[in-house]
Amino acid sequence: KKMRPGSHVIYGGAGAAALYPVLGAGSLWFWGASVLIDIDHYADFVYHNRFTDFSFKKMLDYHAVLHGWWSRPGFLNFELLHTIEFITPLAVLTWWTGSPVLLAVTLGFIFHIMLDITSLTLAGVPFIRAHSCTEYFIRKRLLSRSGLNPTDLYDEAIERINKAD
Repeated sequence: KKMRPGSHVIYGGAGAAALYPVLGAGSLWFWGASVLIDIDHYADFVYHNRFTDFSFKKMLDYHAVLHGWWSRPGFLNFELLHTIEFITPLAVLTWWTGSPVLLAVTLGFIFHIMLDITSLTLAGVPFIRAHSCTEYFIRKRLLSRSGLNPTDLYDEAIERINKAD
């Protein structure tokens, strides 16, 4: 079962409540970050429809279509804010500045990513998401050598939701 936005709101809230004794008001930053990291899913939708549609509802429809295709050959997901190349500099900046707000945001992002990894593993598809830009490009090249192009699935999903209009 995939993590839905509402699930992230609930689990993020529970995590924020548990961390309140440590983070204080920063637990609100933790909660917000644990939910808003998924803005990259919206960016993914806008990018794949070539910046022609900004509908939040269609973005949800698009990802619902993709969810149904997780087991299709060639499926490879990439979400920039969920990568090590994003999280590592954020963690370094957090350490360097000592900012309690950045600490809460970083922890919220990591918490969210761990929920996603757990959810994907329980769904039996632990490797459909690349957790690194480098990993994505290597895996995409390997899929391409096998005659598969992950982008084709995203284009097909866009076509499907546009036909549903």
